[in-house]
Amino acid sequence: MDESANSLPSNPQLIAIFTNIGRGHPSYLDSLFQTLQEKGQKVICRTVFEESDGLSLLAWKLVEKLYFIGGKGGIRTKLYNWLRASQTDVSSDSRFLKVLGRDLRGKYQHFKGICLVAHPVVARILASVCRTWYIHGEIAAPPECAVKGVEKIFVPLQETKERLISFGADPETAVVTGLMIEPGLVESAEKSFQERLKRIESDEPLTIGFFTSGAYPKEHLKKILWGAKSVVEQRMRAIIFTGTYPKKSEWFKKQMKTWGVEATEDRGEAFEKKENCDVLLVAGETRQAETQRTVELLPQMDVFVAASHERTNWAVGLGLPMFVLFPLIGTFACLNFEFAQRQKVAYSINSLEKAKTLGKIIGELRQNGQLTRKAENGFGVHKTNGVRQAASHLPL
Repeated sequence: MDESANSLPSNPQLIAIFTNIGRGHPSYLDSLFQTLQEKGQKVICRTVFEESDGLSLLAWKLVEKLYFIGGKGGIRTKLYNWLRASQTDVSSDSRFLKVLGRDLRGKYQHFKGICLVAHPVVARILASVCRTWYIHGEIAAPPECAVKGVEKIFVPLQETKERLISFGADPETAVVTGLMIEPGLVESAEKSFQERLKRIESDEPLTIGFFTSGAYPKEHLKKILWGAKSVVEQRMRAIIFTGTYPKKSEWFKKQMKTWGVEATEDRGEAFEKKENCDVLLVAGETRQAETQRTVELLPQMDVFVAASHERTNWAVGLGLPMFVLFPLIGTFACLNFEFAQRQKVAYSINSLEKAKTLGKIIGELRQNGQLTRKAENGFGVHKTNGVRQAASHLPL
């Protein structure tokens, strides 16, 4: 992905502008970029940090810092949630937004192609100066995502579209695509689902996936650690995706070692049942590398544990039962969790005690048939080819 060049080639048709803050919003743009590349479409990629300077750059760095502060727990997480929830006036052009967008607007005011963005703030910044297509991959649709002035908003579900319209989005711009799940996972979805049902209904050990989120919330990390220990004690296996920070993988490995649990670092080989390994630690050098390894390993998982952000799509679309990490951070997490609960595909890990007994809880759900029902509730309900549908709207 070419995100480093400082000047644009002559007459580009498509430019994707990433925030590269966290995983959720950028991952939707990653999937679309990959799909367009496979179709032979040329897309220039940029980040808001590359396109900004001076005060604008400092403002984006502040946004990034606030994102990580939101994961610290306690009063800081509550403050972050309040700040996110307070961004309800989607028509305002605040002073801070003007500072954030000064350089982006200046650079793209004469751009004749299409800017692809996946963050509502970037969409609001660019909508007034160029053709902006907003990839809203989330099921959740808080008020700040109802961006006016964009040429198109791609949304996964009719419910998402209706909610955005109720907050002021133009009905003519909203396009329902289906769930925006990583295309590699969609390709193997049917086979993976059927094999998952067989494993759940058999006596063989289950495999539980654990996923950190970009801000590494402390409360989430503790619950992942204790949850992984718990499932191993119940003769299950754990795969922990530790993100792109190597120190996090080392931290998990060190903690597991104190409990006498074998944690093996992933070397890119298949996670076979015959391997003598309690816990597999998967770290990605980049967001895209982590996603590729996810595509390879997710079909082997029977349950997964994560925050209710972009990965909620797997629970409602791939038939993979989900345990949601609390606290819920940000407006997206709350709405996604509510949606997953209505579809009856998710449970909560809202206390450390639940994390410490996770293996036992999963075992009981497996025995009484509820785990099978959760998986079935999440498959075949929604269209899952949202990324390819969005790509089909773009000019070749």
